[in-house]
Amino acid sequence: MAIAFVLAIAAFLVFNANGRLIAAADTFAARHLPFSMLRNHTVLLDPIVDAVAFGRSPPSAGNDGTAFWIQHGRGGHLVSKYPLVVPIVVAPLYIPAVHYLGIVGWDPHITDKVARLMEKLCASLIAAASVALMYMLLRRRSDARAACVLSLVYAFGTTTWMISSQALWTHGLAQLLIVATIWLITGRATLPRVAVAGFLCALVAANRPPDTIIALALGLLGLRWAGNRWAWFIVAGAVPVLLTLAYNLGTVGHVAGAYALSVHPSDFNDNLLEGIAGLFFSPTRGLFVFSPFLLFVPCLLLLALRDRDTRVLTLALCAAIAAQVLGYALVDWRQGIAWGPRWLTDIVPLLVWMLPPIVARLSGHARVLFAAACVVSIAIQAIGAFWYTGKVDTAVLTMKTDDRMRPMWELRNAAFVAELSHPRVQPDLLVNLRGNIDLIQPLDVVVHDAAMGDRLERQVDVAGWALVDSSSPQDIAVLIDGREVGGTDHFFERPDVARTLAEKSPAGWRLQIPVGDLKAGRHKLSVLVRAHAGGEVRLLRERFFELSPEGGGDAAERFLDHASHRAIEHIAQAQQAPGYWLTSFTGGTLFEQPQPELNTYLNAIMIDLVGPIAHVAQMDKMLARARGFLTRQIESNGLVRYHGRPDGSTIGVLGCAITPDSDDTALVWRVAPSEDRTKLATAMRIMRRFSTDDGLFRTWLAPRSDYRCLDPGADPNPADIGIQMHIYLLLAQEDPSAAHALCAKLKPRADDGSLWVYYSAAPTVMSLRLAELRRAGCALEVPASRLQPAVPAQAEWAKVASLVVQLQGSAPTTGQKAEATRLLQVLASNEFAALAGNPPLLYHNDMSATVRRFYWSQEVGYALWLRLYYAARGAQFPPKPSHGASPRNAS
Repeated sequence: MAIAFVLAIAAFLVFNANGRLIAAADTFAARHLPFSMLRNHTVLLDPIVDAVAFGRSPPSAGNDGTAFWIQHGRGGHLVSKYPLVVPIVVAPLYIPAVHYLGIVGWDPHITDKVARLMEKLCASLIAAASVALMYMLLRRRSDARAACVLSLVYAFGTTTWMISSQALWTHGLAQLLIVATIWLITGRATLPRVAVAGFLCALVAANRPPDTIIALALGLLGLRWAGNRWAWFIVAGAVPVLLTLAYNLGTVGHVAGAYALSVHPSDFNDNLLEGIAGLFFSPTRGLFVFSPFLLFVPCLLLLALRDRDTRVLTLALCAAIAAQVLGYALVDWRQGIAWGPRWLTDIVPLLVWMLPPIVARLSGHARVLFAAACVVSIAIQAIGAFWYTGKVDTAVLTMKTDDRMRPMWELRNAAFVAELSHPRVQPDLLVNLRGNIDLIQPLDVVVHDAAMGDRLERQVDVAGWALVDSSSPQDIAVLIDGREVGGTDHFFERPDVARTLAEKSPAGWRLQIPVGDLKAGRHKLSVLVRAHAGGEVRLLRERFFELSPEGGGDAAERFLDHASHRAIEHIAQAQQAPGYWLTSFTGGTLFEQPQPELNTYLNAIMIDLVGPIAHVAQMDKMLARARGFLTRQIESNGLVRYHGRPDGSTIGVLGCAITPDSDDTALVWRVAPSEDRTKLATAMRIMRRFSTDDGLFRTWLAPRSDYRCLDPGADPNPADIGIQMHIYLLLAQEDPSAAHALCAKLKPRADDGSLWVYYSAAPTVMSLRLAELRRAGCALEVPASRLQPAVPAQAEWAKVASLVVQLQGSAPTTGQKAEATRLLQVLASNEFAALAGNPPLLYHNDMSATVRRFYWSQEVGYALWLRLYYAARGAQFPPKPSHGASPRNAS
């Protein structure tokens, strides 16, 4: 007895050494039903269907669902496809877990973790108990040493390890019941033993219907063994039989149980001989391949039959094994996604029981061969315990071939061969899962199709976050109505999660999933998370969403509405904490290897561009922060510098202490003025000091000798046309007569090449400025050639600016709206990929300078897109001058 106890402890520890649960859908109900029995006092799945369905859809009226392990019972109730014996037997072991969850709360993630832990502990405990009982049974036929060795081989060299101990399959309890029944009927036939043997024998069939054949063989022998107490054997056996029938007929609705509710033609096999051979010898499911030491039983069965005391029992068990194998050979013997010969796990105790007389009569060389077979068997099962992921079985079972059984005969598909191609699976039984589904939004997306052209595709935008302990998961899968529709192994930083949980690992995920033929209405979206490569998946969250009918709105409009929100998100995410946006600059006219810088110019443009739509787009707070930043850049003399104040924290990092300029001074005072108006008067006096002889304003507000951080061109202090426009717009607000005078001086020189210093290759901003000047009272005439971009890739942005101007303050025509919609779709497709790779070119430095620089902004691109979007929809903007733009020569 002491040795049996030690063996059980050793087996229990080894069974749990891999630190993970190797389960399948067959065990989901057994995992959760004990909780419901103790808490809800029912064996129905109705109260726990979400946990048992595990993201799949349970059956409903007229729909079988995708959770095949759940069946419809009587009265519309949901029942497990598998018998209830396992969850009933382990339910008492769940009592501490139920008490614990009652204290900490039944949070789904905690409940799932505890359920997994309980399943593994209960399964390994049952398997360890069968090992102890096997030792006690073998001691009746062999000495302690032989019984101990064979018990260890039974524990670690068969699917007792990889099936019975790893999850709550019915096989584990079947082994325990079979070993216990044989142990009883090979001992003394006392009344208590007879009753218990009858009860356990019937329970074998109730636990797993295919084992009814084994139960019949043991039952017939049990009646013979019971002698004149045979009636007690029958009465005790009738208890589980009657309870099972009552459940099957009263709850399930079929005398054979829920198994009989889901029989399909594809479940059968028309090649009996191949089925038998496959069950015993196929590389993927062969019993004698995964546990080669058991081959000694059929090869040397005559040695086992020499034992007269057990000959009848041996023959009866051989007949039961043969009958069960024949039954299995007639159906799809591939056995689903599971390790090796799972179906034949229940006959393993019978074969091991037959081994003692065979091993005892082996010669020396035969013993060496038997020992080697035992070592190989243990090694194969160890590979399963520490490496098995099920991927190879999934691939083989879903392979499209003329003969579905052919892949089962290829050695490369054997799990103990294929699974060694990846590292050992990490333990994940005790990991903590956290996360949420934050967004489910149906939308229409422009999909590029080289063959058929661009098209709108309906998708569901899904986003959330997940952490396993403090790390990013291996991957996630998204299911809609129980069917897997997408997944990702890419995770990105979520500042809100990092800030709230103080976790640094990337946790965010986002997917856009085509809805396909999904019908309008309510749908359930589930997210499954895998902690480590090859590990078990966990249910993160489930949420319902509504999918509107296809005709419930124009598809293009739905897509553009979504894109407008994404554009606003991009602008918001790019705004830095102090309120500014950064600008990108390159050394050429292609947007390649851009470098960031901070300047006041871009931020003034953003305020001008976004200002008219700020309210309708709910961007007022963003602009308020940007205005606050710009106001703080006004110095004591009222001037503003391109890179901001010389004492700013970004100087030396994102800019330098550059000379003040008239352009940024005019822009900032117009869009973000200081309350101290004396500073403006001072600034205007300084600006006039640096004007040309004909009254135009120069760029830099300092003598040449005081230039800082500059690379001047041929004219070290040019008067640019864009600067004149910006100063005019400021004067139109502050000094209309001076504005009128500046306009008069500018008109005759609108085509003067010496004034096109910073915009000769980048006229997009100038198109917008010309419209603003006209509204402010200065109808400046610029040749069309000046407004054609020198960079061909910028033609789309020039068209966007032109359309914005045309639609400003007037209802769009059908043609304008169609062109605007086309442009908006092209730019917004693939998450604004065109914009990201080719944002608007805003200006450049003096092309006669030593170093050429070109300045771009994705945020301006999003802002221009939004302006066109709202203009094309007839949004009425305030009739005030809009925006600002300018360049300069910054090194």
